[in-house]
Amino acid sequence: MKLRYAHLSRWHYPQIFTTFMEAFADYSVSMSYLTRESLLSRWVKNAVDFKASVGAFDGARLVGFTMLGIDDWMGSPAAFDAGTGIVKGYRGFGVAPEMFDLAVEGLRARGIPTLLLEVIQTNRPAVRTYRKMGFKVTREFDCLRLSLQRSQARGGRAGNGVTVEAVGKDLLPVFEGFADWRPSWETGFRAIARVPDEVRLYGARSGAAWVGFAAYYPALNWLMNVSIRPSHRRHGIASALLQRVVGDLGPEVDALKLINVDRSDAGMLSWASAMGFESYARQFEMALTIAAGRQG
Repeated sequence: MKLRYAHLSRWHYPQIFTTFMEAFADYSVSMSYLTRESLLSRWVKNAVDFKASVGAFDGARLVGFTMLGIDDWMGSPAAFDAGTGIVKGYRGFGVAPEMFDLAVEGLRARGIPTLLLEVIQTNRPAVRTYRKMGFKVTREFDCLRLSLQRSQARGGRAGNGVTVEAVGKDLLPVFEGFADWRPSWETGFRAIARVPDEVRLYGARSGAAWVGFAAYYPALNWLMNVSIRPSHRRHGIASALLQRVVGDLGPEVDALKLINVDRSDAGMLSWASAMGFESYARQFEMALTIAAGRQG
């Protein structure tokens, strides 16, 4: 199969969206809720750099893409695969490795040493492909869904003297150290700060001290972050934050997603289960180390 591989630009976006919806039409997690505007906002959140991203073209038709975000990760520059899709009929012909080869070549030229991605664990063909390309599993995430009809969230109560209030992005540095593990690229504090449309942020305060935080992104219906100061855990603060988030949702919202919970955090997973969240997907976070110099 003879395809042309090229870096993309911002003006490709309408074509990319059409190809995205076609490529993900049979995905294990429905993407039908995404609009042209919400997908672009998600990619802005993920720091997508169109010039670092790669498309596969059959003539003038875009049949595959790898969209890459560029940002700092653990103190070094890194890239993140914010979405790789291939239209049905073009899969199984090595399109993904070809796109990644060109993408990695561009990252190497920019001195970016790491490429991250997230992949649903049941997508075994993709996992095999990424392993063959040299990606290693770094973490496992649970993706959870809360049916608001069955939710326990409306009954949450914080401990004495704790109040929950809406806060602004200027307070994000205050809350960043509350979690025991680094949030994923999709849900991290830098991603929250980049959200270009509405994001609802809540802080829990005990006296003058901030003791809890939650971030909800309406465009994706994601609870991006729930973090409690270690000294104030098991005092009902997370439940009170969730209660406030749910209380501010409109009647048209019947479910809420909590994305990318590190599977090592037994405490948070136990709390989420008590609130009524159920797992709908598990993901691998995978990383590729990009060696300096060109591949031989």
